[in-house]
Amino acid sequence: MAASEENSALFPIFVLTIIALPLVPYTIVNLYLTFRKKTKNINCRCSVCFQSGKYRKSIFKRISNFSTYSNLTVVLLWVVVVLLILYIKHLNTEIEIFEPFSILGLEPGASDSEIKKAYRRLSILYHPDKNPNPEAHKYFVDYISKAYQALTDPVSRENFEKYGHPDGRQGLQMGIALPQFLLNIDGASGGILLLGIVGVCILLPLTIAVIYLSRSSKYTGNYVMHHTMYAYYHFMKPSLAPSKVMEVFFWAAEYMEIPVRRFFFESLQKLFVLVRSELNLDLRNIRQEQAKFWKQHPALVKSELLMQAHLTRETTALSPYLQRDFKKMLALAPRLLEELMKMAIIPRTQQGHGWLRPAIGVIELSQSIIQVDFGVPM
Repeated sequence: MAASEENSALFPIFVLTIIALPLVPYTIVNLYLTFRKKTKNINCRCSVCFQSGKYRKSIFKRISNFSTYSNLTVVLLWVVVVLLILYIKHLNTEIEIFEPFSILGLEPGASDSEIKKAYRRLSILYHPDKNPNPEAHKYFVDYISKAYQALTDPVSRENFEKYGHPDGRQGLQMGIALPQFLLNIDGASGGILLLGIVGVCILLPLTIAVIYLSRSSKYTGNYVMHHTMYAYYHFMKPSLAPSKVMEVFFWAAEYMEIPVRRFFFESLQKLFVLVRSELNLDLRNIRQEQAKFWKQHPALVKSELLMQAHLTRETTALSPYLQRDFKKMLALAPRLLEELMKMAIIPRTQQGHGWLRPAIGVIELSQSIIQVDFGVPM
């Protein structure tokens, strides 16, 4: 029972550790980023602005910016941490050190006669023949008898001097940090409940962390795949014609990962006939150009045909499966175009100039996609 109580006392420490491990670095990083930002005064503090209420509105805006769900969650978790620390501080979980002189009520270095007198005096109070209380019996056997033995028996005295206990070297006790109600459950129900708690509290967070880390290793901060950035960096050139930007745009890894089924090709061939005039094919060698077009990666073929169908307002001819893939393409397009624009306008010269021609191509492509979405004539 005592061992189970000690194990239960470790549970608050376990919970505190689980909360503090992610909370402390997350708080430090957020504080660092907050203080690193340059503060901007959105309103002046003159008497006119203060009386007009603009300054008070700016304060309320700052408060509202702080009062986000993530910040409030962090504050709440820190409150829980402080409460757990205060609770652990008041727990009586200290290891008791065996002090035979203190147990017998003697000063260190007492003589043998003083030790015997103290033992007889305590025996009258705690011996089972004198005191029937079970707690008194336990205290007499575990403390008084062992203290007297440690100070009078040569072997016990030697063990006490070497190991700090009359019984010799004490074994290491291990425990598991679980709450008391789990330790009191017997049978299969206790095991099932324990497995459920372990799965929810340990395995599920670990699985989520692994999935998050695997996804974060594939994506940049703007949720664009690293392979997409490599492809764009490879194909983006200062001499890239605006009309060729769309071809670079389709090399996104996000588009390449959208599967192309075999039964798509019949629909894609019909779509090719509808948008063939927009594919920049050389009409003088139309057969060779068509064969070259279909030899491309199937994902590139599908992406270009779907986007041209969108630009020419022929999306009604798409099958349900192609409609689904087309919606995925449109959802991914804004962030991909943003990365293309960033890559085009990165300062490349001492004057801080980027690449004009690719930037114009990205702007024109973005305008074309948006104009079709809003029904604006091309």
